Amino acid sequence: MNFRMRQIVRFAVLLLCVAAPAAAQNFRPPDAGSRPWATAKIDFGPIYMSPTFELTGVGVDNNVFNDESFPKSDITGALGMRTLAGLHYGELLMLQVAQDNTYRYYRRYRSERSIDGTLNLTLELRSRFVRPWVRWERAKTSQRLGFEIDERAERKTPFADFGIDVNAAFRLGISGAARRNRVRFKDTEEYKGQNLSEALDQTNDAYQVFVRYQVTELSDLVFGSEYTRDRFEKSPDRDNDSYFYYAGLRIKTGAMFTGTATAGYRTQTHQKSSVANFKGPTADVDLAMTPSEAIKLQVQFNRDMSYSYLIEYPFITETGGGVTLTNRFSEHLDVVLSARGRWLNYDETTAGTKKPYTERTAVFGIGPGYFVGGGTGTRLGLLFERWQRQSPADGRSFHDNRISSNYRFSF
Repeated sequence: MNFRMRQIVRFAVLLLCVAAPAAAQNFRPPDAGSRPWATAKIDFGPIYMSPTFELTGVGVDNNVFNDESFPKSDITGALGMRTLAGLHYGELLMLQVAQDNTYRYYRRYRSERSIDGTLNLTLELRSRFVRPWVRWERAKTSQRLGFEIDERAERKTPFADFGIDVNAAFRLGISGAARRNRVRFKDTEEYKGQNLSEALDQTNDAYQVFVRYQVTELSDLVFGSEYTRDRFEKSPDRDNDSYFYYAGLRIKTGAMFTGTATAGYRTQTHQKSSVANFKGPTADVDLAMTPSEAIKLQVQFNRDMSYSYLIEYPFITETGGGVTLTNRFSEHLDVVLSARGRWLNYDETTAGTKKPYTERTAVFGIGPGYFVGGGTGTRLGLLFERWQRQSPADGRSFHDNRISSNYRFSF
């Protein structure tokens, strides 16, 4: 390992040790080093396509509703199809469309069934000195929102952003971006007597500027700031403006390390002066290391403020992370080990009083897999997960064992 790579490793480890997961961290521009047409399964000149079919989570969930007192079991599974298609003009121009549709099945509890879908469009111009991009996404899902809400509540989350990267002299660059994100729950969705649309429907506008310094061809140090404006149509006491300052490392696809690791500080000020504000350190780490073709280690870690379904809390502090180790010990066999946890810290209320408590959720998993014919195409897998949540709130603690099989078919 050369001197420059050792520096990168030390910096990444330092960031992993700083602070603790994030609900609303800085957003990331498209990876300028990605070449999806190079690995596409189907290509016709400038047109490329990579369809993938997955049959995941086929098995038994022993606690479908995360119920502490009366756990209910059911057979479940999900059938998904993802299509990545695009058009590129050499390295200069790329237009990409990603569509992901999933049907989630429960044999007994039909209320938990859903059809989820995401459509994403990305347009990039990759010139030597200037790289503008535009992204648009439309998503509809009924899957659980984070670790707090156990209801599989239907919602739509449209998203759009645009930005520009400018390469300057002396390995320096500057980037600017703007985004709008919305959350819209179905009007009738409720959890523990609280209407989720009233509590969580929101519009988030953010504007970001950051400076890059190129350490290597595949890695950048970044220093940036972001202004965010959150508005709640039905819970205006939560309306706030926040400023976020951060520094970190971004490693592009192609290196032994890939991903991002940033640490920063956020100050949030509510429009209503009597509501408590948030100030504190943040972190956002999502790194993968592949020291060999057989080993892959993924680390995620973040900390930031978030919003609870409980309207009495203007915000909560959410902290968490996880580690996943994949060992491909033969051409046909691999095993995946994972552990992740999440801490939700409740403290000040909108009335100015303190009602502190913490919920803790831990998940441990192990899953062997078999590759039909070797290679990276069709994988048959089995997954066992142990879930446990501890909470001082009535009816919130639970444990669950989930056993499922997964099948991935890539063409």
